[in-house]
Amino acid sequence: MKNYKYLVVNGCSQTSGQMCPVSETWAVKLAKRLGLELINLASAGTGWYKVETSTMSFINNNKDILDECFFILQKSELARRVNYEELATNKTDIWEKWNIKYMSHTDLQFQGYIDFEKYGFSKPMHHRLDDVNQEFQLYDELGDFLETSKLGFFPEHKHYPNSRHFWKLGENNDIDPPYIQEQFEELMLHWGLRISSFHLLLKNMGIDHIIVDGYSPFMSYKLNFRNYYDTDEEFDWVKRFWSTETDDPTDEMVYDFKNIKCAWIFDMIPLEYKIDDVVLWSLYQFKVHGTDWNADGGHAGPKGMDIIEEVIYKNLVEKNWF
Repeated sequence: MKNYKYLVVNGCSQTSGQMCPVSETWAVKLAKRLGLELINLASAGTGWYKVETSTMSFINNNKDILDECFFILQKSELARRVNYEELATNKTDIWEKWNIKYMSHTDLQFQGYIDFEKYGFSKPMHHRLDDVNQEFQLYDELGDFLETSKLGFFPEHKHYPNSRHFWKLGENNDIDPPYIQEQFEELMLHWGLRISSFHLLLKNMGIDHIIVDGYSPFMSYKLNFRNYYDTDEEFDWVKRFWSTETDDPTDEMVYDFKNIKCAWIFDMIPLEYKIDDVVLWSLYQFKVHGTDWNADGGHAGPKGMDIIEEVIYKNLVEKNWF
């Protein structure tokens, strides 16, 4: 077992601690319990691409202390995917002095060029993204399906009986979106590849880490949740919330986390490197909202953070990391 000095965490609001005093967040409490210095790279509203890139940036710039770091990486929602506007795909001469020859779509609208004429433009390029980046289709059919208000958001979890899901189509919200099974399977395949590949990269680099779900079951797609709850009634609510069964016999789940065809990819991540029996959000979701348990329905208050910290600590000990 390594002699760690730093706890490095990354994720979305579940890890950054939105709606909760910093000193009361699970990361701060866990670092204190473990006697480690906390490095929190998490930001609210972000997804796995942000986790990958910011974690790798930290690794690339702190190679001398990596043996002293333990990483906890939290997966967020599947709709929080890559934003092509923020990939460095556009030629630029703004940062050539530093051997940077490409900038992102977003950067370009503010930076433009130094010598715009060599790129074939008759006047400086500012706020003319369509002219510069026509080769990238930013909003394809699936992107529209995932993010536009017209079609609603891709289903993340079972908030209500399916007949009331706001992602159903039609004037009466009674039509299943076409190809949703195939779309869901492809999305899970994509995230399985991203997560398992990043895990393998970290493992091969000798970087100790563990991955945990924040808002949706990825590591825990089998829905084999453990009873971490104060009462059996709370645990029953959790199992019912994620269940594929409904109260209405005429209704059925459009997709099923348990039956995804790409499950084997998630299974390639050893249990030592993942927490697969909990979704952090579920630990406090069924507590009273607007309290220290559950700040607003989507974020834990101080007491909710206590639950998260205890669950993660318990898993770290059981998996012999500490």
